[in-house]
Amino acid sequence: MRLTQRTASHLKETADGLRLLAAQRAGSSEPIQFPPPEFMHGDADMVDVPIGPTGVLYTYTVVHPGRDKTPYALAMVDFEPGVRVFGRLMLATDAQLPLGSTVRLIPHSLPDGEADYAFAALEEVAV
Repeated sequence: MRLTQRTASHLKETADGLRLLAAQRAGSSEPIQFPPPEFMHGDADMVDVPIGPTGVLYTYTVVHPGRDKTPYALAMVDFEPGVRVFGRLMLATDAQLPLGSTVRLIPHSLPDGEADYAFAALEEVAV
């Protein structure tokens, strides 16, 4: 049996904006996976399925990590074709976002400087 390792990034910049690359076995009706699996067993190849640049906010929460630390938001966002993605939600201080709002993918750096993604609201509601 063959073992293949994925080395490509799950991020792709396009003219329309940032997209994520999910994956699905070629010729399969299995669910699309995000993030794509790092290792693939068997002879079937994985094909990239671009998702984004916009999605629909399914849910989110604001994390309060403790005294003297800045709160941050985490969200789950639904993308066509039926993929739910978890990630950081960039919100202004004291802003709220109604569930079902449209969000877009934006570039975001992890604390170690590695390129990643986050979600940004197209419209925020001040409280």
